[in-house]
Amino acid sequence: MRSRTCHLLFFLWLLLNIPVSLHAAQPGLVLTDDLLLKLGDAFVAEGDYYRAITEYKKLLILFADSPQADSALFHIGMAYYQGEEYEPAARTFAMFRTRYPQSRHLAMAAYQQGLCLVKLRQPEKASEAFAAAAAVKAVSPGDDKLRAASFGMAIAAFDQHDLVATRSALEQFIQQRPDDRGVAQAKEAIVLLDGYQQHDKSPLLAGAMSALVPGSGHIYAGRYGDGITSLLLNGLFIAGTVVAVQQENYAVAGVTGLIGLPFYIGNIYGGANAATKWNLGIRNDLRGKLTLMLEYPF
Repeated sequence: MRSRTCHLLFFLWLLLNIPVSLHAAQPGLVLTDDLLLKLGDAFVAEGDYYRAITEYKKLLILFADSPQADSALFHIGMAYYQGEEYEPAARTFAMFRTRYPQSRHLAMAAYQQGLCLVKLRQPEKASEAFAAAAAVKAVSPGDDKLRAASFGMAIAAFDQHDLVATRSALEQFIQQRPDDRGVAQAKEAIVLLDGYQQHDKSPLLAGAMSALVPGSGHIYAGRYGDGITSLLLNGLFIAGTVVAVQQENYAVAGVTGLIGLPFYIGNIYGGANAATKWNLGIRNDLRGKLTLMLEYPF
């Protein structure tokens, strides 16, 4: 009896101490670079750009040597851009160009950086980015990115008030890509530029005209109502002063002359400003036409 009890206790001890393996088909989620990239893309599709950026950054941290790393960094820049965070977007694209000079996204990264810099009112830097995009050799000659970059260079030069550089960018595009479908657009844009220069008004000439004949500078700049008003008002003061002098009433002549002088000076500045506003209006109208003609994003 005692022996049986010992054997039973030994058997129980074995059951309690023998490791038991339980194999259960439990579903698991393996975190991969591809999965993180797809998660980021899904959040972008939903318009949740900040969560998308988080997923892309996880990929860069956890899988720094992944072949998807360049795509992740490029997508971070795009998510910032789509979220209208243009400064961090521009920094991200600049970082991308430095870190991945052989990436298939290189031309697009430079182009997007240019768009961000235009939004940030840095046309000179934008022009450099567009030029870099157009110079990427990995892009095939028929790629639309080259056309977009060339046209971006033209618009950026126009925003710098450099019409010569604007025309040069368009002419260079026509010369380098004579068979591109954008050649016709570039030629039409050049015609618009020539027309703009012909309709330009000189603020210096407008001021000089107003000094000689009050109101004439306004009329030259297309502000006919202001020109006639200025002519009548200044004419009254000048006539009153002349009549007072002829009648030897110098006190009245001095008063009318002093009162009329600010109106006369204002007429000169007003004529010059009218010409400047005319040019600004024409320029803004031309930029709008150029962006539509060249299919520029904004």
